Amino acid sequence: MLFTKKNIHRLGVFVFFDKNGIVDDYVLFMLESLKKAVQDLIIVSNCMLSGNEKKKLFTFTDKIKIRQNIGLDAGAFKEVYDDYQNYFRDFDELILVNDTFYGPFVPFKKICEVMEKRDVDFWGLTANYNSVDGFGYLPDNMIHSHIQTFFIAFRGNVLNSKAFREYWENYNIKKMKRFDNVVTKHEIVFTHYLEQAGFKWDVYTNLEKYHSSNLEENFNAYAYASFDLIQNCNCPFIKRKNFVFDKKDILYLTDGEENKKSMEYIEKHFSYDTNMIWKNLIRLYNTEDLYYGLNLNFIVEEQEKSSILYAIVIYLEEEKYLHFFMQFLKNTHIKNIFVFASNSKVQRKLENENIKVTAKKDFDSSKYQYIGIVKDKDLKRQKIFLVYEHYFAHFMLNALESQKYINGILKIFAENFYLGMLLLPESFHSDYFGEIAEMSNKIPCNYNSCFIKSNLFDWEIIEKDSFVSHYLEKAKYKYIVGKIYNKKSIAKYLLNQEYIIKKTYETLGNCNGYVNQFSVLLYHLKHTKRIQIPGRGIILRLYRKFLKIRYKFF
Repeated sequence: MLFTKKNIHRLGVFVFFDKNGIVDDYVLFMLESLKKAVQDLIIVSNCMLSGNEKKKLFTFTDKIKIRQNIGLDAGAFKEVYDDYQNYFRDFDELILVNDTFYGPFVPFKKICEVMEKRDVDFWGLTANYNSVDGFGYLPDNMIHSHIQTFFIAFRGNVLNSKAFREYWENYNIKKMKRFDNVVTKHEIVFTHYLEQAGFKWDVYTNLEKYHSSNLEENFNAYAYASFDLIQNCNCPFIKRKNFVFDKKDILYLTDGEENKKSMEYIEKHFSYDTNMIWKNLIRLYNTEDLYYGLNLNFIVEEQEKSSILYAIVIYLEEEKYLHFFMQFLKNTHIKNIFVFASNSKVQRKLENENIKVTAKKDFDSSKYQYIGIVKDKDLKRQKIFLVYEHYFAHFMLNALESQKYINGILKIFAENFYLGMLLLPESFHSDYFGEIAEMSNKIPCNYNSCFIKSNLFDWEIIEKDSFVSHYLEKAKYKYIVGKIYNKKSIAKYLLNQEYIIKKTYETLGNCNGYVNQFSVLLYHLKHTKRIQIPGRGIILRLYRKFLKIRYKFF
């Protein structure tokens, strides 16, 4: 259908859901852009709202429906259709939008003006093209090309058609309880259903390079190629879930840099305020997922000066390796270091070396913007002196190499406003390598040092075992967390990591890029004495006998 008149009368239907019932700024921005593109707007909230949050939505329309999140956004539209289907007839086009993406980086009104010149019956922002049915639910074993339903527009001939009416009249919300139900029984079949009814469609984003005649070559472009879509294909959004995809899924097709590059591009080339993205991500998702989703690793570049107020807290509890710290403290030129000792023996030894020990009551963390913390108690006890010596050198190089290095860390904080905590890299030698698998948090890191925003400072946390893990918990849903590396340690660090990864794969076997998880289990059953599982010998014998798969470590 090609529009023949200039003034197109549009209706917007916006579906909102937030687990905390909070309407964030990015939603308000989206609604403001949508409001300018339509003549009327209906908002459906799939969650309960407080009076203040409801008031935010009422600034855009008085047509607000609040319901439970039954059937997700498709269930919400089903109920809107039941209530307003006669009202739909007054409009040339209906735009159905939900809140699962950030944008638009181009106003919705301009997007609509571009699309109204195309001879289509319904359209969207992006699509998936014919691909293999990974769900195993579809009768012809393929996923047909389809518009992704977070944004989809229907013209009047579709809205008033028998096919459209019958689809929604027969749509059973009760059978759509889970996300995969809505995806497999609605999103990936709806476009094809309308196609079979004779309607034509298109998308705003130029996806030609991502459209292959080979089913196995097609994939969800917005999930894996967001940077290219935004930079080169006119894509006006980035999906929220991109930032928290499981890292293993992202590495299936990419090197994991898409989100970081996308954010940098949006900040430089659009007027869109990315603070809206940061605020929403930090509130909804834990720091560990965002660390991997945004590749929050930083290489510290030395800086001559810094005006940022900071303090370094060194909390000492052990005598065995105290001389390492005393040697550092007597030779360092780093300013604002405060030393604290937990027992009298440590305190006396420090004072005998003319190292000042500060009382906790005399330290005012509120005077500083950022605080670096180093603690000795969680250092793994090593029988061999050399093992610890290398560990100490590694973590101090990445924590307190010099005053210029500290200034570089402060610059990273200053350039990343929502950054609340910086971790240090773990060590890859001796027993420290084995500890990586046993770490309680998802981000492998050094447990003896970190840098934090001063409002996170808490003596009770510092005095706990594994204090870094406790700080990670405190930072969740408040800040993003990154990790710093001294560029002088990177070459060594990567080489050791490369060697360990290579030897691990040689031992476990490489299955087309994936480690066979059952084989990993068997390897641990055979070689890890600390794992005591009843019947492990039987498991090994049955595995050899019936599956006839042999690895060299059996």
